Amino acid sequence: MQLVAAHVADRQAIATMRLRRVQIAIRLRRAQCCHLIAVVVAVALLAVSCGRSESEGATNDVAAESSAITGVPTTSSEAALTPAPTTPAEPETTTPAEPESTALAEPEPSVGAAPELAAIDPIGTGPYGVGVQTITIVDESRNRPLTVDVWFPLIDATRADPARYTFITGDYFESPRALDASVDSASTDGPFPLVLYSHGSGGSRYIHSDYTETIASHGYVVAAPDHTGNTSVEQVLGISDRPAVVAFNRPLDMAAVLDALVAGTGEAADYTALIDPDRVAATGHSFGGFTTYAMASGYENDLGSVPPDPRIDALIPLAPAVGDGGAQSLLTTERLGSIELPTMIIVGTDDKTTPVDPNVETAWQASNATPHYRVELVAAEHQTFTDLCDYLLVVPQRPGANPQVVETITTMGAEGCSPGDMPIERAKELTNTFAVTFLDSIFRDAEMFAADTHQIPDDVLFDVER
Repeated sequence: MQLVAAHVADRQAIATMRLRRVQIAIRLRRAQCCHLIAVVVAVALLAVSCGRSESEGATNDVAAESSAITGVPTTSSEAALTPAPTTPAEPETTTPAEPESTALAEPEPSVGAAPELAAIDPIGTGPYGVGVQTITIVDESRNRPLTVDVWFPLIDATRADPARYTFITGDYFESPRALDASVDSASTDGPFPLVLYSHGSGGSRYIHSDYTETIASHGYVVAAPDHTGNTSVEQVLGISDRPAVVAFNRPLDMAAVLDALVAGTGEAADYTALIDPDRVAATGHSFGGFTTYAMASGYENDLGSVPPDPRIDALIPLAPAVGDGGAQSLLTTERLGSIELPTMIIVGTDDKTTPVDPNVETAWQASNATPHYRVELVAAEHQTFTDLCDYLLVVPQRPGANPQVVETITTMGAEGCSPGDMPIERAKELTNTFAVTFLDSIFRDAEMFAADTHQIPDDVLFDVER
C-alpha cells in the first residue's frame, strides 16, 4: 500500500507541475495578447487623429511533495549546515554602496497616447553598511533558549572583520557584505523598522543572509532565531521535535524575540534603542512562510493555541508551506481569511517542495490581505530563496571541506541552482527589489510597483489585490 500511495503521490505531483506550466504559459500568452491589442488600439487612435477613415474591425522527493500538500514540510535542505556563532576573518571597511544601475526591465517604447511605464531598477545594496551579531534570547515562559542573529545598519567608515556564517563542522560562508561589527557601531539614524525572519524546516537563522543583509542595508534591523528543535543541528543528530511541536513553537519563538527586543531584556537590550516597535514586519521561507502567516492569523493544534500578534504590520512569506487549507493543513482557510495585513507572497513557479498549487493558491484565495501582492519568479525553485547556490560556489572549493556538507549543499542545491533554473543573481535582484520596495511602501510611504505604472519584467508573474 505504501508503494501504491507513493506512486499515486508522485503521479499527482507530476500532473500538478505540468498543469502549473500550462497555466504560466497561458498567463504569459494573455499578457502578450493584451500588449498587442493595446498597440493596435493606439495605432487606430493615431490614425483617427490624423483625419483618416478606416473600417472598424507559470519535491525533493515524494515525501517532500506530499508534505507540502498536507502542510507538514519534511525538507532537509540545510540538514548538514549546522549553525554556530559568527566568527571574524579579515578586516574590512564599510563605505556607502553605490546603487545598481542595471535595470531589471527596460520599458517598452510608448505608442500613441499610451503612458510610458517606469523601469524597475534593482535596488542593490542600500546606503548603509551592515553589522551582524549573534545573541541568545531565553523565553522564560517555556524555558527555551533561542540563538538569534541580528543585522543592523552601521555608521559610515566602520572597520571590522567580514562576518562568517560558520557550520558546526568548521566550514563557513564569508559574507561579501556584512561585518562582525559591535552594536556600538550601529547607525544613529534610527530607530529603524524591525523585520523578523523565520528559516525553513531543518534550516538555520542565516540561511538566507543575502536577503537579510540587503534588507538591513536599506535601513532596517533584522532579527532571525534558530527554531530550536527544527534546525540543521537537530536534523543531523536525529533529535528533531515532532512536527506538531515544531509548528506550535515557531510563532511563539518569533513573539519571544520581539518581546525581548522591545522590552530590552538580556542580551537583546543592546538593540532596543535601534528598533521602532510600531513598525514590524514578519518574513520567512517554506516552514518559515507558515510561521510568517501564523504570526498574523494565530495557530492552534493539540498542544494549545497561539493568538495572532497585533504588533505585526506586514508579511512577506517566501515559498510558504500552507497546504490546501483543509482541516489537516498547517493553516485552514478560516485562519488565512482572518489576515488583513499588507502581504507580499514571493515564490518560484517551478517549486517542487512547496508547489504554488496548493500552497500559494490557497493563501492567495483565502487571505483578506490589503494590499495583497503576488510575485512569481519564472523558473525559480525552492532553494532559490536560500544561500545554497552561493555556498556551492565557495564551500566545496576550500581544502578540507567536510564531505557531508558538500554532499548536502550539492544535493539540495539542485532545486534552485541547476541549469534551466532562474540564475541566482537574477533571483536575488528580483526578490530583494520587490521585498524592500514593499517594505518601504508600508513603512516609509514609498511608491509600490503596479502594472499600470511600471514595466513588469518578463520573468516575473505579478498580481495585486487591493
